[in-house]
Amino acid sequence: MNIKTAYGRFKAWQLTPFDNEFTSHETRHCVNCGHDFVGNFCPYCSQKSGLGPITWHSVWHSVAEVWGMHSRSLPYTLLQLFLRPGYFISDYINGKRQVSFPPVKMLAVIAVLGVMVDLLTGAIHGMFQTNTGEKMAYITNVFAWLNVHLNGAFPPPSDFLSRLLDWLNRHPDVLSLIMLSFLIIPNYFIFRFAPRNPHHTIPQGFFVQVFSTVVFLILNMLYDITGLGWLVFFLGVVLIFMTYKQLFGYSVWGTLWRLVMAFVCAITLWSALLNTNYGIHMLRKGQIDVGGTYLFNIPFALGILVIILSLCYFISRKTRSKK
Repeated sequence: MNIKTAYGRFKAWQLTPFDNEFTSHETRHCVNCGHDFVGNFCPYCSQKSGLGPITWHSVWHSVAEVWGMHSRSLPYTLLQLFLRPGYFISDYINGKRQVSFPPVKMLAVIAVLGVMVDLLTGAIHGMFQTNTGEKMAYITNVFAWLNVHLNGAFPPPSDFLSRLLDWLNRHPDVLSLIMLSFLIIPNYFIFRFAPRNPHHTIPQGFFVQVFSTVVFLILNMLYDITGLGWLVFFLGVVLIFMTYKQLFGYSVWGTLWRLVMAFVCAITLWSALLNTNYGIHMLRKGQIDVGGTYLFNIPFALGILVIILSLCYFISRKTRSKK
């Protein structure tokens, strides 16, 4: 088998990885309600076919089910997230729920595994420790860099924000989901008229970011284990690009510039929130002029955000109407 043939098969698997055709017409007897039926599940009580007395297989299934090692298994879901991320997420948000381990539950399980990896590797100091040789996350480096540099120019944040950031810093699952959630609103406007999954909605965007957070946490664990920041960063960039290209169906260039604009908008939103915090904090400290300067930056940042989103929205709509 040559490389071209192998890639063709891999591409075909990416598009249609599941064969859901039912070929058995054998009549089965439901031990739960006593009805006979044809199929994988009893139409009267919904119990799965093939169940009977408790065996060692039942014990294994019950234990494995806690960690997602059963049907819709966690490992197979993660495999799809890394090999066909956009197609997989597209399947899920369009109603093919059986292709995936429950995403929010998956996020919780991966977060627990991440804590275990942190303890085993000694990376227990949070996600944004810099210049200390401690743990440093990769996707949110942009936000961390922005925060560190703004803190160098801005006064210290309020006590409440300091406690909040410290708590989030030690809970990477929540922090990464919040950070990536800044992409939900930009994606809603920028990818609204995409060739694949047009009329993208905000609820769909939430699940897109849940799956992205799972990938982020796994790559973060990879960094903890290997310490290869450049490799993790490279994999992160490739996976983000693959996800959006497969999910929305734009060309390479069309995906790239929209993705860049989405991150610019996300950083702008983050900057507006920082200015809000520092502005209110300085007003409470009696520094009216300094606080007013920070608060004045908020409408300026929101104005930039509106302009970018409007341009992307109308360019995408015009491009869509020509096809």
